Amino acid sequence: MERLNREYIALLSGTGSASEKFWKLEKRIHEDKRRGGVVMRMSRSNMELNLLSLLSDGVISTAELDGFSEELREKLTFVLRDHRDWDHGDS
Repeated sequence: MERLNREYIALLSGTGSASEKFWKLEKRIHEDKRRGGVVMRMSRSNMELNLLSLLSDGVISTAELDGFSEELREKLTFVLRDHRDWDHGDS
């Protein structure tokens, strides 16, 4: 959230008319509301998907998973790497 706030401030401080900046911010907030770091349903059954979402959005890093099992860390790392490869057309 802190990173998003800084990005919003930068957007509002940038060049362009006040109305252009307003509508860009409105669009950006609308898009960001759906991101994992902003809204999540917390439950055990959603834990892996939540962690994967936080990792892929850059909210947390794999280094921050040290308290979790080796099996879970490997699984998330594999899925994240596979997802990134697919996004870049490397698979």
